[in-house]
Amino acid sequence: MATLIFFLTILISLVLVIRIVIKAILHKNTVATFRILGTVLFLYTLLWTIFYFKSSDKEASFGTDICFDDWCATVTKIEKQETLGNEKTSGQFIIVHIKMSNHARGIAQKPSEPRVHIKDETGHSWAFSSKAQQALNNLIGKQISIDQRLELHESLETKLVFDIPKEAKNLYILIEEGPFITKLLFQEDKSVFRIQ
Repeated sequence: MATLIFFLTILISLVLVIRIVIKAILHKNTVATFRILGTVLFLYTLLWTIFYFKSSDKEASFGTDICFDDWCATVTKIEKQETLGNEKTSGQFIIVHIKMSNHARGIAQKPSEPRVHIKDETGHSWAFSSKAQQALNNLIGKQISIDQRLELHESLETKLVFDIPKEAKNLYILIEEGPFITKLLFQEDKSVFRIQ
């Protein structure tokens, strides 16, 4: 529903912009059309803001699938370490075990720009550490990417390494999918995996 409202708003805005351009070329008054366009954009922004502040994080237990259409992912386990082979950290390495699965009925699935982040109580976010990931790969073998194409009913597991400062508190893992434009959709409650 949020996607439909977003695209409807974009479509109406495009029609109004075209109308403004045509009126400007014909030297007609464009004030009323500008007002309508401003109202449409204001209403969408107001609704987006309301949904943003109403949305919340809901704690999910390890193994609970977070699905985006038919591509699903979950955290099955976490490990904390101070070293990975020769790689050391001043904070802590958090190794997140991710299981991805295809729940479609008849086709292979490849997620669109999947992301896994660790966030803290202040909203600070960390992506996986490429340096620490390479150290893990050297120890246990190359891990598959989370954007791996999954055949019908296929499940795959991988590990991602995050380098997190020791002072970071109330950490949780967030799995997201989709291009940046999804940030413009109305926000919904997000399932997160709490790190104890």
